[in-house]
Amino acid sequence: MRLLLLLSLCVASFQDGGLLLRNWKSQPIPKDSTTLSKYEKSAVDYVVYMKYGEVYATKDLIGANQLLPFLITPTPEDSGKLTGNRSVLKTDDGYLVAFYRAAGGGSLYRFAPNGKSKNKLAELPVIKLLEGENHTYGVVADTTHGIVKISKGKVKPFKKLSAMPLAADLDEAGNIIVITEKSLLSIDKNGVSHSLIEKGFWKGYLFPRSLVVYQGKVYVGMRNGVLTYELGTKKTAWLMEE
Repeated sequence: MRLLLLLSLCVASFQDGGLLLRNWKSQPIPKDSTTLSKYEKSAVDYVVYMKYGEVYATKDLIGANQLLPFLITPTPEDSGKLTGNRSVLKTDDGYLVAFYRAAGGGSLYRFAPNGKSKNKLAELPVIKLLEGENHTYGVVADTTHGIVKISKGKVKPFKKLSAMPLAADLDEAGNIIVITEKSLLSIDKNGVSHSLIEKGFWKGYLFPRSLVVYQGKVYVGMRNGVLTYELGTKKTAWLMEE
């Protein structure tokens, strides 16, 4: 169940297909146990992503994984390390790539622009890479529960979290918006955490998989629907397909 829960957390830009979220209808937040149990049994899990200035959702969890402009050719010493769900950031000198394998751990590498050379930065279960104004962040899952800064090939602790993070993105002000097993948080540039939703109704039922922040609104792909949260008004909504 845990592997299924964490199957596709590292998501950015899914290129084909998708469902435009602005066409979806708002439904009551599924907070009662009867509704939550019903939704838990759904076979539909959504991943949210940005495309052409709009927020979309897809049910194609594997297809939503991030692509690279080259094929990865592992060497014997990298055996088993270059697999899993990927989070990718293009940098001035190539690509920063995090591979996450759930119970199998994770690895962080830097690749040359053509992919022909690489170096491993860390053995770390990073589920999401985020490019801030002055820093690159890695959101780390499993027992580590935290956020790290990545600079010049070095990985340093930034913020410890009390629960496992499941998805994250940056808002327009550079704050890290992260959903964990228990809550929705905003973490500022100084590492100070602010609770947006303190007690998540999704725990154990709706399995958040992805998160996008766009124009002051947080979108979280979950089981059977998409949660939205307006950063300014603190208004929440639950979106479902028509």
